[in-house]
Amino acid sequence: MYKHLVVAVDGSSTALNALKHAAGLAVAINTKLTLVNVANPAEYMALAPEFLQHESYEAAAVAQGHEVLDFAVNTAKDLGVTDVDKHLLVANKGAREMAQELVDYADSQGADLLVLGTHGRTGLMHLLMGSFAETVMRQSHLPLLVIRSEGEEE
Repeated sequence: MYKHLVVAVDGSSTALNALKHAAGLAVAINTKLTLVNVANPAEYMALAPEFLQHESYEAAAVAQGHEVLDFAVNTAKDLGVTDVDKHLLVANKGAREMAQELVDYADSQGADLLVLGTHGRTGLMHLLMGSFAETVMRQSHLPLLVIRSEGEEE
């Protein structure tokens, strides 16, 4: 079956839900779990300078990414995962590059399954915001487990 699961985490409740599912699977089949955050400095450019406590947008994105990963590792361990690793990627362009970075990393690590959460947006919201999960699906040849959010994201 699966020997190495890669899980995308971004700090959202949707990603946490996907992490919980992946952790349950990892425990059940005794497999390695790698948690990946794709930091995107462009997301911080909308912040007012007084809110930016780092010397650059990339430093802010990386710091936040490490916080997300540390929380995710602790969560996975609390859920019984014994073989857990973490990795931070940086994508400077947009969702397509973020998805490709995730897919390339999972491939390079010999992952058997890629796990991520999705908001399940449809209609106008899907058109305006796109779907990271859909982009990953189009770019990956790995099996993909997509966990839909349980409710509205806060």
